[in-house]
Amino acid sequence: MAEGTVTSLRIDSPEFERLLDCREAALLLKVHPETVKRMARRGDLAAVKFGKIWRFRVSALEACVRQMTQHSRFAADENVALSKPAVCAVRNRRV
Repeated sequence: MAEGTVTSLRIDSPEFERLLDCREAALLLKVHPETVKRMARRGDLAAVKFGKIWRFRVSALEACVRQMTQHSRFAADENVALSKPAVCAVRNRRV
């Protein structure tokens, strides 16, 4: 592709992953929408903000849940008490 050339990307194309709003992400995670917003503000969930609206990729939410459950399983298997919650952070990963 030449520099400065714009290619059309359709929303229904396989390259474009649908973005969820706070309500949809909250339904998927089974938490309150305000919890999702708070986690996004803190950087605990990967999200993008367009104006006042937070948007979430399904794949990023799924990856976060996998990481949290994997960490929880490790702690349960090893009888290790977690001193800090396992969260997915955009900027850094906290455990």
